[in-house]
Amino acid sequence: MVNSAWWASALSEAVNNEKPLAVVCNGEELALFRDGQGQAFALEDRCPHRRVPLSLGCVIESGIQCGYHGWTFDGASGACTTIPNLHANERVPARYAARPYPVAERNGFVHVWLGEGEPNESVPAATYQPEGCEYTGAGTISILHEEYLAAMLDGPHCLISFDAVKMTDFFLGDPRLQDDHLVLDRGAVWSTRVLPPQFVVDYPLIVRTSVPVRGGDIRVDLLTEQEAPLCTVLIASGANRRGTTSICWRGFLPQSDVSHVPLRWRVARKMKRPPFRVHTQVDGKLLAALLEAPSRDLARLRDSSLIPLRAAV
Repeated sequence: MVNSAWWASALSEAVNNEKPLAVVCNGEELALFRDGQGQAFALEDRCPHRRVPLSLGCVIESGIQCGYHGWTFDGASGACTTIPNLHANERVPARYAARPYPVAERNGFVHVWLGEGEPNESVPAATYQPEGCEYTGAGTISILHEEYLAAMLDGPHCLISFDAVKMTDFFLGDPRLQDDHLVLDRGAVWSTRVLPPQFVVDYPLIVRTSVPVRGGDIRVDLLTEQEAPLCTVLIASGANRRGTTSICWRGFLPQSDVSHVPLRWRVARKMKRPPFRVHTQVDGKLLAALLEAPSRDLARLRDSSLIPLRAAV
């Protein structure tokens, strides 16, 4: 099922005016590209002539050109503007058009509006406000999208890790619904501590995961116990082919200086080494061992036919 919403489908720097980018976002196959002025566009990745992927073609000044028979399509409207074997006085039939998708670009992500109705202004990456050096990446992970979202709540350590940090299974309160996301805090410790996590009473760190009720924008924050930010990561996710999930991400370290941070963390920051790692390969045994807890609430909320979106958890 395609939710009517903006979906972050690619990193901005991955979309250019030289070669179309093929992406699968929440099951929709898209070809992303830019025109000569840098404007991003999205068309269905299928030529209406012979159903060849448009992403195999090339970008030209007037749009995107199919690599099979050279049909050219306008990025904004999807209209076919040129068919090579037509005479100059022949008109291109209106039915020869590729499906266009509304596009919005914000804070390093290219968003595509999927579903019905007119696009709204609620672009997911608007909440992501990067500072200083960013760390980015993209990949495809062998797990269903719904299971990927569920694991982000039940066991985010399977999908993301922070340098010198060990996440625990201790929830710091119940899941809460906030801005159409299910938010959960869990305790974490510096891995350089002498005592193992099970002997810690006051957790010095918080890992906050915000998982969308609609859409695929996941936010993971590493915070101190006073909720001072240490690291912020925004992960765009969506269903890909054959039960896999497409992901791309951006993350950064806030500029504020935080005390009681291990030397290893400070050194890595000065050397501009990535302070986190988003996993593109999942440990099946580790994933299977996760207990289903807050993800049950998420499943109920995402099934809008069973429970209203604004219902309390």
